[in-house]
Amino acid sequence: MFRTTRLNRGSLRMSEQEKGPPPEHSGDNALNAYLMSVPSRVAEARGIWYRPVEKSREEVSRTLDRVQAMGANELYLETWFWGYTIYPSAVQAARGIEPQHPAFQGWDPLETFVAEAGARGIAVHAWLDGFMVGVDPAGGPILRAYPEWAALTRKQAGSATPQPQPETGFFWLDVTNGDVSEHVLSVIREMAMDYQIAGINLDFMRLPLADDPEDRYCYSDAARSAFEREYGTDPLQIGLDEGEPLWQSWTTWIARREDDCIANLYDEVKRIRPELVVSAAPEPGIESDLIANWSQHVDIVIPQAYHNRSDRVRETVELYRKLLPSSNLVYSGLYPMYVGLDIPETIEQVLTAHEQSEGTVMFALGQATDEAIRALRQGPWRTPAVSTGLFPLQAVQAIVQDVKLKIEEIYEPRHGIHAGAAQEMSRLLDDMLGGLEPESGAVDVAKLEARAAALTACLQEQSEMAALPPDVYSQLRSSAERMYQLLQYARMKLRK
Repeated sequence: MFRTTRLNRGSLRMSEQEKGPPPEHSGDNALNAYLMSVPSRVAEARGIWYRPVEKSREEVSRTLDRVQAMGANELYLETWFWGYTIYPSAVQAARGIEPQHPAFQGWDPLETFVAEAGARGIAVHAWLDGFMVGVDPAGGPILRAYPEWAALTRKQAGSATPQPQPETGFFWLDVTNGDVSEHVLSVIREMAMDYQIAGINLDFMRLPLADDPEDRYCYSDAARSAFEREYGTDPLQIGLDEGEPLWQSWTTWIARREDDCIANLYDEVKRIRPELVVSAAPEPGIESDLIANWSQHVDIVIPQAYHNRSDRVRETVELYRKLLPSSNLVYSGLYPMYVGLDIPETIEQVLTAHEQSEGTVMFALGQATDEAIRALRQGPWRTPAVSTGLFPLQAVQAIVQDVKLKIEEIYEPRHGIHAGAAQEMSRLLDDMLGGLEPESGAVDVAKLEARAAALTACLQEQSEMAALPPDVYSQLRSSAERMYQLLQYARMKLRK
């Protein structure tokens, strides 16, 4: 069973105008030559989302062989979906909730994926469906056990049984209910403590927004009572005029409860395992609109840049980069495999992600063809890469070494840089490498940030003196700016 819910929320809908003509290529030889010519970065995240279906360690091994074959270094494994964990959860069992998805009973696929992926140099992130718990008419395992935990729309207020979202049929947990938030946090705490996962990938962490106010969340008994205690008014009695102050107070109150839940989750994860990376994959709509509220509570943001053309991908990712502080890394969430785009367009989207972000996460492995896997490995994922989000200092080191190599073997021999400029930049790069591998003590990240800034200033000066051609200057400046941002991220998010 593969995840298809994003289609239902509109993020995968395509217009005829957006599709455009397919890129042209003539023959396998031409395509292979093109793939071998595209750049392959030494530092970036190369991830793919995946909902598991395996029944044994052998099947897991075969799946991970395909992930390794494409050149990926991160797997976003759906670990909690439809309200079930894929592993046997003591937390769920203690609550009287079914402890494991019935498809996986009798073994622990999460443990197996983590072990087998680690043997291949692939990091596993636990991808969670958050407060969306599926389409089971009974509400799934959590709402069967605790029907009072269901989120309800205004129209559904007062219902004694869980009710689905009108547009999608999804059932949602009530994020304003303290018991719900604590249970979600407890499950995530269990994953972080019991499994050597590299990160937590959050999805569906806000209640959906509907055009019809009668279909908006959350009017559960718990939400109504809590709001009334604070404001003296049952939200059902508030008019639907969005300009009314009390309506604004109500919608802000809901958003604040969602923000508080993410903040508590982030703090707890970092308390247990500071190196664990927390990422969010916001969908178009309310999650995207309010992602800046979460910037301090997630490390990496992976916008769902789900388009059929690379220029639209660029627009989406650029928007998020403007919304978020530089301490957040941005990856690009792409879907060419899911909708069967041809290989040239798939590769073009990955190259666009190179220009805009520190990594790519593809949706999804279940739809990855052998042709697409080969193309990624022949092309942009050809050489090994250090994950920028997981190992930012090692990533900076790889970028520095790559720039030094290009100066020594390409730019200077081919007269793409004046000898004096090459000497000065090599000195600055050597200073960076020395700071990344100090003879004693810890790495001083703040000092490295200053050195990266000095490198950028040097490049600007050399460009103004015409010691660097514009294209060489652009490439070197991009590398220096990446170093600086990765160092900021390492210091501010991973506490390096």
